[in-house]
Parts: sequence; structure tokens; C-alpha cells
Amino acid sequence: MDSPAPRRHSFPKFLSGAILLLGVIALKAKALLLLFFDKARLFFVNPFEGFGAAQYAIAGGSFVVTIAAYAFQFPLALVVGFVGITFVHEVGHAVAIRMKGLRAGYMVFVPFIGGAVTLKDQPRTAYDDALIGLAGPAAGTLASLACLQVYKWTADPLWLLIAFLGFALNLFNLLPIGMLDGGRISAAVTKWMWLLGGAAVVYKVLDQPNPLTILIAVLAAFQVYASLEREKTDKRFYEVTLLQRAAIATLYFALVIFLGHQTWMTYDRLELLRR
Repeated sequence: MDSPAPRRHSFPKFLSGAILLLGVIALKAKALLLLFFDKARLFFVNPFEGFGAAQYAIAGGSFVVTIAAYAFQFPLALVVGFVGITFVHEVGHAVAIRMKGLRAGYMVFVPFIGGAVTLKDQPRTAYDDALIGLAGPAAGTLASLACLQVYKWTADPLWLLIAFLGFALNLFNLLPIGMLDGGRISAAVTKWMWLLGGAAVVYKVLDQPNPLTILIAVLAAFQVYASLEREKTDKRFYEVTLLQRAAIATLYFALVIFLGHQTWMTYDRLELLRR
């Protein structure tokens, strides 16, 4: 009589297989984490890297002067909130500049006009310039959303008004006009968008002429002229791939639509509170 065959125990094989699978997953997860942190560290840059005493003095001094100028006409708390959003907007530009390996020059705030960050190193392509342009309104939008959230927590209309002004400011900056962020962004999509922005400025100048709109028109015309001249001498700057154009256009129009909606909604809430 034959003896029964010894029973095979499958558990050791299952355990070894599971350990092997977990090891492979751990190695893949480690690689993904390293890749994530390698990319994420680009966001943790010092936007003020390379700033000296002069840069800090100009940024801080113009910031205080802007608050003081606005405070003559508006409540101080409102002014601080609005100029604070402007500051976050400009820091967004500075962060993008540093992420691209470029150096920021000066951060300046001008009463009743806004702020600006100059560059020591110029962007290599219109695509890089567009990303830098998008970073400001994106950061300003986040700051405005934070103010809107504070309003929801506190029901203080001041925060709603600050949020509205922040949304409106960043939406205005996305107009496809040469001197504004929208002008820099649209250069990477199509320069035909400049015609729309230019037409809007000309209409505003003719309809309600004032020193500010005239200044915007002059600066916009100069910016367009400078861009056209640069295209003649530096064609590589405007070499943007179709995928890059599509990405910039998607981000741009998504931000415009979102900001337009938020501006309208906050304005509508302010009107309801006023009534």
C-alpha cells in the first residue's frame, strides 16, 4: 500500500510572494516620493533671494507709502487688506521667477496703480514669461479666497469687501494688455489677443479720458512695440510648442472664468448686505 504524498504547505510561498510584492511596492513608492519631493522643493524657494538693503528699502518703503496714500480716502483695515493681497500677488511672481532660476530685481508698490517685480535676468522663452505672469494672479486669487473664507467664519463685511477687491484686481491684471500680466501670458497663446486688450483701452480712453487710462494706453503701446521688435532679433523667445500654448491657454481662461465668477458673486453679496 502506497503511503500518502506529503501535503504541500502553500503559506510559506504566499508569505514570500507577499514580502516580495511589498518590497517592489516600497521601492516604487520611494522612487515616487523622491520624485515628488524633488519637484515640490521648487515651490519652496526664497522669493527675496539676492535682495540687498536697497531692494528691501524700496519694497518696504513703497509698501508703507501706498498704504498711507490709500488711507487718506479709505478705512485703514480695508487698505491694509487690499495692499496685502497686492503684496501676495507680487510674491507669486517672485516665487515663479526664482523657480525658473532667474533673479528678481526690485519689488515696487505704486499708489492707485498696483505693484511690480522687476527682473535682473530675463525669461528665456515666452512660455516661461507666461508662467511667471500667471503666478501673480494665481497667488492673489488664493489670498482673496482666504479673505472670503474669513468672511464666512466671522460674517464681517469688511473681509467680503477685501475679497471682492482682490478678485477684481487679479481679474483686471489678466486683461491681454502689454503692461499687465495678461499681456505677458497672451504672448504665449497668440498675440492677436493684444488687439482685444488694445481695443478695450482705446475705448476707455475715448469714453472716459483720464491720466491713468492714458498712461496705461501709452505703456501698453510701448510694450507691444518692444515685443514686436524683440521678435525680429530674438525669434527663439517666441518659439512655443502647441502643447505649451494649450496649457497656458487652459490655465489662463480657467483663471479668468473663475475670477469673473468670484468677482460677480462677492459683488452680489455686497449689494445684498448694502440693501
